[in-house]
Amino acid sequence: MALYLKYRPLTFSDLTGQEFIKKTLKTAISEDKTVGAYIFTGPRGTGKTSTARIFAKAINCENPIDGDPCGVCETCVAFGNNSLIDIIEIDAASHTGVDNIREIIEKAQFQPTHTKYKIYIIDEVHMLSKGAFNALLKILEEPPAHIKFILATTDIHKVPDTILSRCQRYDFKNFSEADIKERLSYIASKEGIVVDEASYHYVAESSEGAMRNAVSLFEQLIVGGTISYEYIKETLGILSKQEQQEFLQKLLHKDISALSDFEGYKNEGKNLKNFIKTIIQLLQTDSIEELKKGNDISRNIDMLDILHTGLQQSKHSFDESLTLKIALLKILNTVDYLGERHEEKVAGKIPLVVTQIDKQAETKNTPEITQSKENLVEAAKDIFGNNQEVNNAKISSPKSHISSGSGFDIEGLIVEMKKKGAKAAASMSLRGSHVSLEGDVLSVQTKTQIAEQTLKKTDNQEFIFQAATEMGIPLSRIQILN
Repeated sequence: MALYLKYRPLTFSDLTGQEFIKKTLKTAISEDKTVGAYIFTGPRGTGKTSTARIFAKAINCENPIDGDPCGVCETCVAFGNNSLIDIIEIDAASHTGVDNIREIIEKAQFQPTHTKYKIYIIDEVHMLSKGAFNALLKILEEPPAHIKFILATTDIHKVPDTILSRCQRYDFKNFSEADIKERLSYIASKEGIVVDEASYHYVAESSEGAMRNAVSLFEQLIVGGTISYEYIKETLGILSKQEQQEFLQKLLHKDISALSDFEGYKNEGKNLKNFIKTIIQLLQTDSIEELKKGNDISRNIDMLDILHTGLQQSKHSFDESLTLKIALLKILNTVDYLGERHEEKVAGKIPLVVTQIDKQAETKNTPEITQSKENLVEAAKDIFGNNQEVNNAKISSPKSHISSGSGFDIEGLIVEMKKKGAKAAASMSLRGSHVSLEGDVLSVQTKTQIAEQTLKKTDNQEFIFQAATEMGIPLSRIQILN
């Protein structure tokens, strides 16, 4: 017998986690205040069906102990032997039609044979058809006193509101790593399995909060009565911490060899999704440390967003590795700080390329642009307002764009905006514009239409308001002119 079935909880006390739900249901049983219909919702493997079975047994138990089934009375024994005909479990995924529900309604009119209540547990109830839901609604509106319904679903949004409004709802959450480790430790002690700490951590992390997944993976990893993390790494192809850190550093520094490494991991049969999850966790830790130091983490946030999106998309992709590789390509191709990249171009670190627009400009009798980097930079027009971003980098004064008599520190504003998460386009637009402060009104005279459109965006204006407030200059209005 599979360990998950062998160690399936038989009482509320055996259930791991979901403390609020256990306490509430036990209290209802102890005080004899149960209702006619319940609905349990939550992710897979969080204990919905197990809780429903325990609840059904406890309601009909002849001698419940503080809301828990006693386990020894005739009803509890019959339930354990699967011979109790008054508790009916139905899989809605394979009984979706209206005829299936009508059959339930017809049989529900009869009194239970051996127990106080006849209980229907309908799993994956969201799979029922519209007609079936309408039929179920009829009996939920006026349920017979001897009938209880316990519905379970992983997709509560597909259950009609008319059904939900007639059920007492309980939301099951994913299990924490501590909850999963506690249950696995219990199973290991019963089975006499020796497990190291790293293995517990790996199984709990890989299960994504689902106890059923955790126990199933745990069972697969048992070799000769032991579970060793060294064996897990060798068998499942887990990278060492050093390899993980090196890969992350390559992403942070836009090292294209990261793609070759990723392809190598794929060919070696390593778990790519788990690998990307680990990179996300390392990046989160790195971001927090950088934030504590007062450093800008905008690039880290962008990387986290790209990796997380790629991971989500890979779940529904026909080619998991391709979806994840696309996410890496986006990171390696991302121009995160346009201003910094522009300064690198000025320093000659990044070669400038004459675009098709440049070529068209040449045919219209524009001055010929030489191929030297210096002349290219000089001739290039900053789409956010000349090349103020470049010039500003060379000015030592922090108040390089102060309007006459205003005393407003534009560079200080930009620094605060970046701390709030503003993109480089906003800072470049400000640097390429004439900014003045009149009372509590900030006037920005832009020099290009793109700069005007950028600064008129609601999120960028919000960044300006917040940054100014941090500087002790609360604004009432921002005036964008062109």
